[in-house]
Amino acid sequence: VLIMPLQLIFTSAPRGLTPGRSGFCTVARHQSIPERLTQILESIGTPHESNQGATFTYRIIESGGQSWYVLSRFVARGLDYSQRNNRLAHHLIFSADEISVLTAPAAIALRWKGWVDEWKEGPTWLTDADETLHLENHPPLTPASGWRDFAGSGAKAAWLVGPAGANSLALRNPPEDARLLRLLAESAALLGRGSWHATFTTNASVTGAEGFHWAVGTVPGRTDIDFNQAKHIAPPTGDLARQAATGVGATPLTFSAPPEASTAPTSNSFNATLSRTVLIVIVSLIIGLAVGLFLIFQKSDSTPATVVIETPPTPSIDTTKSDELYRANIAIKNIASLLESNDYVGAAKLWLETSQLSPTFAQRYQEQYLTRLQSNYVPKVILQLRAKIENPQVFKKTTIAPSLQLEAQEAIQTGESLQVQSHPDWPKLLEIQQRIELIARCDIRPMILISGQWSTADVGPNAPSTAEFKLSANAAEKISKLIETSGATTQANVLIQMRVLPLEIFFTRDEKTKFIPGEIRRSTQAGWIETSTPVGRAPIEIAVGTRRNAITLNFPDGTAKTLNDSNCLIEIMLPDGNRQGLALISNWKKIRPLNLGIGGLEKENDTGVVHLANWAEPAILAFIASEGSIGLFPADHEFPDRDLASLRATRSLLETDLLRLEKAAGPNSPSYERIKSRRQKFTEGNFIQAGAPWQAILVSPKGEAISPLLEFK
Repeated sequence: VLIMPLQLIFTSAPRGLTPGRSGFCTVARHQSIPERLTQILESIGTPHESNQGATFTYRIIESGGQSWYVLSRFVARGLDYSQRNNRLAHHLIFSADEISVLTAPAAIALRWKGWVDEWKEGPTWLTDADETLHLENHPPLTPASGWRDFAGSGAKAAWLVGPAGANSLALRNPPEDARLLRLLAESAALLGRGSWHATFTTNASVTGAEGFHWAVGTVPGRTDIDFNQAKHIAPPTGDLARQAATGVGATPLTFSAPPEASTAPTSNSFNATLSRTVLIVIVSLIIGLAVGLFLIFQKSDSTPATVVIETPPTPSIDTTKSDELYRANIAIKNIASLLESNDYVGAAKLWLETSQLSPTFAQRYQEQYLTRLQSNYVPKVILQLRAKIENPQVFKKTTIAPSLQLEAQEAIQTGESLQVQSHPDWPKLLEIQQRIELIARCDIRPMILISGQWSTADVGPNAPSTAEFKLSANAAEKISKLIETSGATTQANVLIQMRVLPLEIFFTRDEKTKFIPGEIRRSTQAGWIETSTPVGRAPIEIAVGTRRNAITLNFPDGTAKTLNDSNCLIEIMLPDGNRQGLALISNWKKIRPLNLGIGGLEKENDTGVVHLANWAEPAILAFIASEGSIGLFPADHEFPDRDLASLRATRSLLETDLLRLEKAAGPNSPSYERIKSRRQKFTEGNFIQAGAPWQAILVSPKGEAISPLLEFK
């Protein structure tokens, strides 16, 4: 079915569709949208503030004597024409006829890839060519596999609905947008055509909860569901829960009684029954005639006794057991399909869920499926998670690690429910989970390491203050290269965003500190990176060129003097979303190395070289040293080291260290037992353990150790 919804886009622009309008206004829409409906949609505004993620709403608007079904997405991306943070609302408008043939609105929000983040064109009247709704393929909404994966049971999709329709609920601690929309869509699908009467908002704190059945956020006075606790709460029961869990309709299977005799045969079974009946009647007549003639000839006066033939009643059919068997067969088919695709987590969850719903299910299929699940679950899950974690993109893309973390947590919890902790590889699975949690806590982006000192100036605790960090020639060259590659020219500036973060451990994730608008400028002899400010000095100023190489932070109070012995990170977000960090380090002793664990290293079997594993390599490659170089070194390595630092530690490097340590003496020397243990592991070829704990160390041009950046222990 070809669906062509109407669209309206509302954002900040120098000119809108309505003559004389600027600022926040409608910049694109279909002309067939009634003016009153346009005014209502404009009055909604752009309720979203974060420069990440989106807010989705679905509501029913009464206007012009008819109902309009409006699915909306709100985002905050980039800067507007006045250099302020911009926001945008994109509305899809459906008629009653259109929704009758469409999937649930949350599913459209998830599957349609035509959502707009920014509007860079002029005012536009949209045409029919802009209307067609193309949706990406997605798994069916029933059974509720999304709820099963997220909360442990598909039946929990029924929490959001009841026999009368959508329940009015507050939904706290939601998952990421894609998963949340999938959960809402699966719950709405239980209502059939009524799915378009389940309104929702994915962020009630900015949209309000009034008018929405499902409001994501804290809403006083409403019954709430905490997504963080969803796995630990028992699933609901009833027809809707059964439908959500198994995909079988809520209406139970019914079996009619056998039909009464008909004048016309309707099946082979009926013909066979009729033939047997005729034969019995003929035989009975012959026997009756014979008996009658015998009695006549005997001239007996006795009256024959009446023969009564009792027909046993037709046994009733147990529809409950039949329904249970039908659901079990559906589940077995789905489990077999999941196992065939090596989705052991999904298969295990469906097994556990169906076993609870059907008392006889587990007993009947235990040998066929449970044994297979328990024996293969751990190694299969390890292979899948390891393949995902060893992808270098897991460190580079900030959205991958959090979803992978949820996947690993789910795999562990499902394995515990399946009781596979006794499997010999279970500790390896736990180790992979720990590694994924580590990655999820990190935010890897390129980072220039700059050593120096702060010089501060202030005239009192409440007076404005300034902190200046002078740059070396090498550091200024690195920043000049950043300015050059940003796209800024002497004729055109580049709009950016910046923020200042404390620095104790490299690559710490920060979701709270907001960015400040800024720009990159160039002249023939200098370059600047600075934040925008309507009055006074910019909070952040970076200048490199022939006259001055320094980074200046300006504060409205006396904060500057607190930076004297501190380290900080200036993060710059470019227009394409890529980020660059400037690590300003005045005290290396306050920097703690990021521990990636011993699993962050690998050994080449043919050469014995120890190096970073594929998944860990982006962390070390993100460092850009303005002075010196970075190398990988085993424990107790001796500095200064005149050899060129390398991220590939050779067998000879490790052996030389062990020989030196075996001859060393003094209070700072490792114990004899420790050296003996390391030598034994080296002899066995276990070079990683022989050198543990390893460190990636920043080394000065003179071969002196400046500071460890990463460690592996």
